[in-house]
Amino acid sequence: MALFLKSIYYSLGLCAIVVGSLYVLSDLQPQVWQPDPEQSLTGVFAKNERLSGLQPILESVGYGPEDMALHPSNGMIYTAFANGDIIYFDPQAEDITYSATLVNNTQGRPLGIRFDATGNMYVADALRGLLKIDPQGRITILATHYNGQKLQFIDHLAVAKDGTVYFSNATQRFTMHDYVYDFLETSMTGGIFAYHPESDTVTSVMSGLFFANGVALAKQEDFLLINETGKSRILKHWLSGDKAGTHEVFIDNLPAMPDNIYRDPYGVFWVGLINLRDPLVEKLAPYPFIRQLLGGIPANWLAPSSEYGMVIALDEEAQVIQNLQTATVYTSITAALPLGNILYVSSLRQAHLATIPLSEL
Repeated sequence: MALFLKSIYYSLGLCAIVVGSLYVLSDLQPQVWQPDPEQSLTGVFAKNERLSGLQPILESVGYGPEDMALHPSNGMIYTAFANGDIIYFDPQAEDITYSATLVNNTQGRPLGIRFDATGNMYVADALRGLLKIDPQGRITILATHYNGQKLQFIDHLAVAKDGTVYFSNATQRFTMHDYVYDFLETSMTGGIFAYHPESDTVTSVMSGLFFANGVALAKQEDFLLINETGKSRILKHWLSGDKAGTHEVFIDNLPAMPDNIYRDPYGVFWVGLINLRDPLVEKLAPYPFIRQLLGGIPANWLAPSSEYGMVIALDEEAQVIQNLQTATVYTSITAALPLGNILYVSSLRQAHLATIPLSEL
């Protein structure tokens, strides 16, 4: 009995040391929050394998093509990789990989990419800030700070006709390298900002978001859509009209976490959903102490509990008009771009883009 009690004491002592160490190592300041009710892949989000026919393109060109953008005049599609390379390719080429051409390397991690009407590219770079790349490939840093404070994780963007660039700062507490902690802490420090080229200034549009991500302008530019990844929902921020300056929920209780968002020429919003909602993160929402302890674990040890491939398309009334999924063929989808009869998809964790004919969906 004495030996048994001694073993228990040793075990309790070891547990106390582990808990104490994690507590000391953790820099998290978790908040209690309330997730939406659990959403399964049913109804308009019914599970399917409509993306099972995806075919890889641009294999071995780069890793982690996060976003895509269509040039306004030359018909080329642009994408960006984890090593900082931004390339374009000709979607009409017989050999798409052979057509891949380097624009420049940002020396950072380019995430969102969009063009203005004259062919200037704007880049949300998680490490270097909001960038502009002119048609000759020259890079200009436009914004890195707001009110004297460095923006920690510039993520995505949309460019208005007047040149205003609306961009997201996913979280002000963490960087690209340890962003996973934001999902444990729920800091709600994400925000949307506007860069005004005529005055070279940055203003705040929205704040208090749980991992602000994809940004898209409506066709008439009267509102913005913003993917709030941590809450698995999309917000609508009014830019003009009687509701200007206010926001509302566009669609919530999504079964997966929205990443980037792209509006096609017809006004349809295509959303890449990077992972299914994480049950562990949501079940721990009422328990900040446990989440604080998890903050003592290295960020690269923490990974999503599941990988999945999902794309949805929404009209301006938030009606789901496409629900496309695959469990294995191409996962961690961040963006979708339709062009002609082809849908292009990109991923944070794949070494290539993928395509599928829209006529097969």
